[in-house]
Amino acid sequence: EELRNAYLRVKTLELLLYLAKLKPSGRNQMTQYQAEQVRVIREIHDLLASNMERRFTIEELSHKYLMNPTTLKAVFKSVYGESIAAHTKEHRMKKAAALLRETDLSVAEIAGQVGYESQSKFTAAFKEQFGQLPKEYRRN
Repeated sequence: EELRNAYLRVKTLELLLYLAKLKPSGRNQMTQYQAEQVRVIREIHDLLASNMERRFTIEELSHKYLMNPTTLKAVFKSVYGESIAAHTKEHRMKKAAALLRETDLSVAEIAGQVGYESQSKFTAAFKEQFGQLPKEYRRN
């Protein structure tokens, strides 16, 4: 019964999205989403922000929150103004910068804490974001 209700909820939301797209608006993308969808997206954001060391897939999130992957990505972008990946990366880099300033953790430890398995990938992402290597950032 619980699974059936969840399934019906998802199908109802999908139907509402479809019907909303049929409204003449002159734009292909919807600009307003159901309050429930926005609430779920904010929950997803909080989950991602509080578990930066873990990488979540869109499929994993869509199953956990009973939302179509395409809808999840579209509503997230509408609410936060950027894709899930870009938004998560920005949060990871901000946390990494704070850890570099406030702790003596090694760059490898910080990379792990913000969800990078490879120190080299972390270093490249950090340099792209801040224009300097993590060790240079820490020194300055």
